[in-house]
Amino acid sequence: MSGRRAPAARQRGVALLTAVVLVALATVVATAIAFDTTLAARRGGGAAAFEQAGQIAGGAEALAAVAIAEYRKQQNAPIHPGQAWAQPIGPVEVVPGAVLEAKLVDLQGRFNLNNLTTTEGTENEAAVEVFRRLLENVGVEPDWAIAMVDWIDDDIAMSPGGAEDSVYSSETPGYRTPNRPITNASEMLALKGFGMERWVKVAPFVTALPRGVGVNLCTASAALLDAMSNQQQWTLSPDALQRARAGKCFPDAQTFNASVSSPADLAKLNASMVIGETSNWFQVRTLATIGTSDFALYSLLHYEQGAGGGRVRVLARTFTE
Repeated sequence: MSGRRAPAARQRGVALLTAVVLVALATVVATAIAFDTTLAARRGGGAAAFEQAGQIAGGAEALAAVAIAEYRKQQNAPIHPGQAWAQPIGPVEVVPGAVLEAKLVDLQGRFNLNNLTTTEGTENEAAVEVFRRLLENVGVEPDWAIAMVDWIDDDIAMSPGGAEDSVYSSETPGYRTPNRPITNASEMLALKGFGMERWVKVAPFVTALPRGVGVNLCTASAALLDAMSNQQQWTLSPDALQRARAGKCFPDAQTFNASVSSPADLAKLNASMVIGETSNWFQVRTLATIGTSDFALYSLLHYEQGAGGGRVRVLARTFTE
């Protein structure tokens, strides 16, 4: 009798094993389907959030353009931080679940790195002196000014204290100097040995605009004003500068010219850099928070004066998440 039961027991064992395998396969398939469904939902939600953030940031960009055009209606009207355009927006919930923060920055309140060279691509000595003093004012070694000149000048001849292709090509991986105007001030990070620590100190005071674009005295930082005037009037008391600017342009051209250390320095400065009280170049920084995700948009805006009135164009956008 036991010999007859053995095949039946084996059959039951095979059936049980088959059932276990089928259950396991079904579990794996169900898990895969659930994972793919969740992933697809997250992708869809992420794409929707990205699109929504882009629309919100685009709205902030359009508002900034309107504000710039409004203040630039009068061609020579001063642009200063006491005006409404300089006030940050938010955080404000623009639609349920979407929060916006935005700020308009006057890029002509910074030192234009491309002015380290002339329109012929050679070293602009007076501007280099200003940049050296600016670096020193923000706690960075002034000799980096020469390295930056070599980075953007038209030739490949190495200046004393500078660096050209022969230096950068030996890096791993190797790279070359552009030897032309830059489009982003963060290219300073490409200077050999410059590093993030120095960049954090310098970044709020520099920009990369076309050669010849000058400085707006009304929005220039204390460190830059002192670098241009070869004084230490404002660097040691930035709060005093902020108080002096309450609701107006300060210093205006006349006040600034009187503060420059000597007539010779003023002549050199005016010959190498354009200094005024208005601006045409701005950056809009927008942060849109959708749920738990943050999306940042950096837009470069340029005001163009025309015969039929001015207009604001968006020249570049950088979108991050």
